[in-house]
Amino acid sequence: MKEITKENKLEQLLNDEENIDLKLSYSRISDFSRNGAKALIRPSNPEGDGLRFGSYVDDLLVDKVTNNNLCKDLYVVYDDNKPTATLGTLCDIIIDNYDTIPDKNTVLKIVKHNGFWSTTKDETKLIANFDKDEFWNYIKIKFETKDKVVVTQKESQDAEECVDLLLNHKHTHHLFNNDFENHYQYKFEYFYKGFNLRGIIDKMSINHKNKIVYMEDIKTGSSRADEFTKSFIKYCYYFQEAVYVKAFDSICEQLGLVGYTLAPFKFIFIGRGEKVPHVFEISDKWHNAAINGFTTKAGYRYKGLDENLDLIYYHWKNKLYDFSQEVYENNGSLILNDDFIEVN
Repeated sequence: MKEITKENKLEQLLNDEENIDLKLSYSRISDFSRNGAKALIRPSNPEGDGLRFGSYVDDLLVDKVTNNNLCKDLYVVYDDNKPTATLGTLCDIIIDNYDTIPDKNTVLKIVKHNGFWSTTKDETKLIANFDKDEFWNYIKIKFETKDKVVVTQKESQDAEECVDLLLNHKHTHHLFNNDFENHYQYKFEYFYKGFNLRGIIDKMSINHKNKIVYMEDIKTGSSRADEFTKSFIKYCYYFQEAVYVKAFDSICEQLGLVGYTLAPFKFIFIGRGEKVPHVFEISDKWHNAAINGFTTKAGYRYKGLDENLDLIYYHWKNKLYDFSQEVYENNGSLILNDDFIEVN
């Protein structure tokens, strides 16, 4: 008879609730950690210029090293810039909610409904805010290429330059030019603490001679490399390292790797302004902090992967998403945190 453990009960409970999605990516765990339980039912919108550019660099790199035409099927290069600010938001609303391009009067209704340019009362001036070529041309190309991601000519040129630097710069050349078995955008999925964790490894290399596996993730950004630690903490990249490293046993089983060890995880960062790739190796200390949580010297506490998964389970099980578990269990009566202060 199978022993009934906490994990077995959890798996049974979750399987009984058909409305629960058991699959979690590191980005969703990060979203929960940064934005609270509401992220479980209304994930923060991941779309953005930075994320789109990073994905384009990843896919363009795969094309370069494997001679595929992945980008041709996924992206379209747009000669002009995408509308920004309020006009860009208006574009996104139309693209997400309409199957055909709406007429001018319909767009005006959308503008009024969302309170865009609310200080403008004159309808003629209100229409003038969106009735321009950059708006209609962008909407047109998005509808013509509905299943593709639009990137600007400038983004395409910057991505090409980033990929060339990654492949040829002395800091990273050896990572892409070696005698190992190299995998790009390797997908994995495994069971941990009642959830199926999944992800895509940008680059995984297998040194069969020494039985060592290497994992790397590529990050792009507008900041300098010496500011990467700040982004690492702000966007919870440590969860990505933890989730990916914990996939190692499952990957070895899938690929038939026996007796192999995993090298420290690495992030490859290249800034769009700096244009010099840097490689950041994740220490055991950071790995343990990602799993178990950590406290900064300023006294700010960050929850680890395990605690966040426990909290995610609590909210899914109880279908409570507006506040934290602490608020619900204490009926809103809390003690203000004083761990980070010193009394004179």
